[in-house]
Amino acid sequence: MIQKINCFITKTFSVVLFPFKFINDFWGILFLSILSSFVVLIIYKYVSSPKRIKEVKNKIKSNILAIRIYRDFWKVILSSFFKSLFYTLKYFILNFGPVLIIILILGPAFMQMEIRYGMRPLKIGESFVVKAKFSSDINDLNIKLLKNKNFKTLMNPVFIKAKKEVNWKLETLNKGFTEVEIKVNSNIYKKRLIIGDSKKALSRKKMAKSSIDHLIYPVESLLAQKGNLEYIYVKYPSKLISFLGFKIHWIIYYLVFVTIIVLALRKRFGVEF
Repeated sequence: MIQKINCFITKTFSVVLFPFKFINDFWGILFLSILSSFVVLIIYKYVSSPKRIKEVKNKIKSNILAIRIYRDFWKVILSSFFKSLFYTLKYFILNFGPVLIIILILGPAFMQMEIRYGMRPLKIGESFVVKAKFSSDINDLNIKLLKNKNFKTLMNPVFIKAKKEVNWKLETLNKGFTEVEIKVNSNIYKKRLIIGDSKKALSRKKMAKSSIDHLIYPVESLLAQKGNLEYIYVKYPSKLISFLGFKIHWIIYYLVFVTIIVLALRKRFGVEF
């Protein structure tokens, strides 16, 4: 069920972000940052209590100020210290509800940004690792990576019995959309592999069962065959977003833009943080 919901969200984001496929990734991040900022402001406007938050903040400030002014009076310092702790706790409680709703709404969006802007497809001649994780003893299984014209094997597979895992080190040969195919006994399991230039959403892991992990890996459907294989993992490289000569991780752009927009519009929306 979780996998189906996440696949639907992935397709929805692909449609919404389609115009941004033809331009710098920076603009897609800016667009989603603006949308996220309005989500934060609207939630705080209708869920939080700006008046109470402001009162609590003022009380925290007044108690901290009392500590600075009456630093020679230990009773005042002690009283103000514990009061500031109490009002700080109250401040976090007042913000807990809105923040929780924001996380639940923006969490899937955050993952959608990661699978588009947090990693890139493999380049020709680049080495990468494929992992297969099993639920049973790998000694009892006949495991084989099938040959593919788009990549070659650099070394013999590494069988890690303690982890019930098999690793392959490979190197890309040709551009294109292909599949890593792993044969386990009579079953063949497939995971998508993208080599070359592409802005498609990427997933490092393809799983056999729908689980909470699909919140992190929401792109691909479940493995077709049922058996001992839990997941196939392909290590895509991390990606940096370039704009005006700067190359940084997308989350830096995102957090900076959201912070600036939210703070700039908070009075217009009548919210308090």
